[in-house]
Amino acid sequence: MRSLGARIDTCLSLINGERCITDVGTDHGRLPVYALKQGRTERAVAVDISEKSLKKATLLAEKEGVALTAVVCDGLQGVEKEDASLVIIAGMGGREIVKIVEEAPFPLERAIFVPHTHAALLRGYVREKNARIERDIVVEEGEHYYPVMLVDFRLPWREEDNVYVGREGEARDTYIEMRLKKIEEYLAYTDDAALKEEKEILKSVYRS
Repeated sequence: MRSLGARIDTCLSLINGERCITDVGTDHGRLPVYALKQGRTERAVAVDISEKSLKKATLLAEKEGVALTAVVCDGLQGVEKEDASLVIIAGMGGREIVKIVEEAPFPLERAIFVPHTHAALLRGYVREKNARIERDIVVEEGEHYYPVMLVDFRLPWREEDNVYVGREGEARDTYIEMRLKKIEEYLAYTDDAALKEEKEILKSVYRS
């Protein structure tokens, strides 16, 4: 099967033998449709606030011959707990992901998060909830780097983890190099304690 892009391919690799997944902000529905097509989940729910986007998702499901449930709602507001053994929230910023989780009508058990911005804030939220990031994979797509996080809210945070970068991914070291360079540029103009902390942690885990 052709690649669906680094982010979706990596998400799919983390979905195995699920009873039902819920993809929040599904857009064109490629992730849940191909999770069904590849037999990675028994059922899939595609969620989007846009009815137009969900129509594209259902058309793709029909084309690929799989049964996809579509729900128009904001976040997880219209989703049943039994339909969300694994919740996927990708394609939005870390702040918005935290808001969706906080406002969910039920506590999440497991989730895949792919924040486009504020990844450290999202990891910090997971740490505050004393949940575990089981997998944290840095992927490169286009000219950007993204973390793909598999989070289990039933397990405790690991002290060896950090909020600034994941442990895995072929693009991890390249991302750290790029980020350290950016931090040095910022520190030339500001004496920011948070940036200094990030710099020291990234240096300590580089190529480790």
